[in-house]
Amino acid sequence: APWLAAVRCRVAAVLAMAHDVFLVVGLFAWLGKPIDGIFLAAAMTIIGLSVNDTVVVFDRIRERWQNSAKGADFMAEANRACLETVPRTINTGLGAMFILAALAVLGGDSLQDFAIALLVGLIVGTYSSTFMATPLVTYMHEKWPMSQDKKVRVQRSPDDVGAVV
Repeated sequence: APWLAAVRCRVAAVLAMAHDVFLVVGLFAWLGKPIDGIFLAAAMTIIGLSVNDTVVVFDRIRERWQNSAKGADFMAEANRACLETVPRTINTGLGAMFILAALAVLGGDSLQDFAIALLVGLIVGTYSSTFMATPLVTYMHEKWPMSQDKKVRVQRSPDDVGAVV
């Protein structure tokens, strides 16, 4: 069933996202830091960063899988897709990490907590997309294989404006 591929990716993305947030919540509980509105803003940002990174990796996996030869190894294609997205992930994360590190060192109390939460969330989210979400998808692929068929795009005529009359 084609919808099953989307469910697999959603489940893996949600588990990776929950992992990221739980680790940051656990760190803050361990350090005795307050869980307040600023922390909730950081947690929501972590969720956004984590899901965005996971979507990029999954999109590359889907693209590689659909363009691979029939009978190709899904795990090998997923591994190649992850390796192809690592430079983008690291470059994007490093820019944010430098800024967050400066905020953690130079910011006030509330900014320090926010920056530390985001810094840890960014680091954890970067590795969880590659090292947690992708293995979950490959494991689920073994149980419920993903189709290699591409969706066919319907060509619209230039006169079609898409309005329903």
